[in-house]
Amino acid sequence: MIGRRLSFMWRDILWWWLKIFVGLPLRFLLHTQSEGKIFNPHRGQPAFLVGNHTNTLDPFIISSFIKRPICFVVTDDDFRYKITRILLGWLKVIPTAKNIPDYVTMRTLIKAVKQGQIVAVSPEGGRNWDGEVLPLDETIPRLVKKLRLPVICVKQRGSYLTWPRWTNRPRRGKIILQFSHLFENPAEIPDGVAEIALMIDEKLRYSELEDPEITKHTFGGRNIAEHLELRFWLCPHCRNFFVLKSKGRHLYCSNCGARWELSGNGTFVLKRFGEPAVPEARNFKRYIDWAHYNDAVTMPMLLDRKRKGRNPLVSLAARMWSSSIQTRSDRRFKVPQEGTASLTPDFRMVFTRTEDNKTLIDTPLSEMNGANVVWNQKFEFFLPQVAYRLAFYGQSAYFWYFLTKKLGEK
Repeated sequence: MIGRRLSFMWRDILWWWLKIFVGLPLRFLLHTQSEGKIFNPHRGQPAFLVGNHTNTLDPFIISSFIKRPICFVVTDDDFRYKITRILLGWLKVIPTAKNIPDYVTMRTLIKAVKQGQIVAVSPEGGRNWDGEVLPLDETIPRLVKKLRLPVICVKQRGSYLTWPRWTNRPRRGKIILQFSHLFENPAEIPDGVAEIALMIDEKLRYSELEDPEITKHTFGGRNIAEHLELRFWLCPHCRNFFVLKSKGRHLYCSNCGARWELSGNGTFVLKRFGEPAVPEARNFKRYIDWAHYNDAVTMPMLLDRKRKGRNPLVSLAARMWSSSIQTRSDRRFKVPQEGTASLTPDFRMVFTRTEDNKTLIDTPLSEMNGANVVWNQKFEFFLPQVAYRLAFYGQSAYFWYFLTKKLGEK
């Protein structure tokens, strides 16, 4: 009992230190302000805090507006290194596995709620790629109904453009945290899980790149287009895969020579049209329109290549790590293997080692468990007793995750 109280005391001290010396300076540097009523539950009263997760600074910025410490639910990758594992443990952060049912996380989350903590989760389960808030799954609404909890909703506006997932560096523009709350009175909680989910979705639904109040700001910085090819894998002029490269403020195609200049508010200026361009060539002035196009035409183009007998459909130079596992959290990756990752016409990933042409992976994308993107540049998935990670030398790992999601929808 005394040990638990001491651990929470140290958590509170560290939380206040981070709030004062990290959160408050970030609010100033990133031009952050709040709107709406900030609901601060009394000490010992549990609550969920639900908000869109756009960059690694979110916890510090949000915490600077809330009077009580918050238990954030974060990916277990942040716990793989000793120093971060110790620090996050002191802060009572809850680790979770991406895209895999995690009953240990659920038990820890419920325990934190019963201890009277504020638990923070995101609808996406991770940083989103395009500044669009994804629909909430039923896990949180079910817990709200079961545990009769109030919900603090935080819609972050401008935080995506401050630090897009595909880049390494933040920019300065404008961030608005829009606070609202639901179910301050537990008697107001509906009986239907779907109705609870809808009420939360209505508070959080948002597309940042279609918000004129935010996109009127410049979000300036150096190398604005840096690593944009991690998100865009298709040139809209020549319609080839994995030919886009970024440098400074520009994105260009190494195949047809097309070149665009990106502004910090998510808009493009065409500097050179690609030659030769296909009849279906498109040009986009807004990032969000290009992202939607990129996703919409990918599967039809791959199926067209399949009909024409192309094999593989696409291939990429890659580096692969593997680890034998008993549970997801105990993975320890070995020395990487160099090779080529290919997508076959039946939508299998095949990884062939360069030195001896040996096939080390040959598995359907539809059978990959827990597929996700780690550190923005690595594609990770699980098979029975084995975990795999692949990096593609600056090209998109999200492409492979996108395909696993599309195939899972069928």
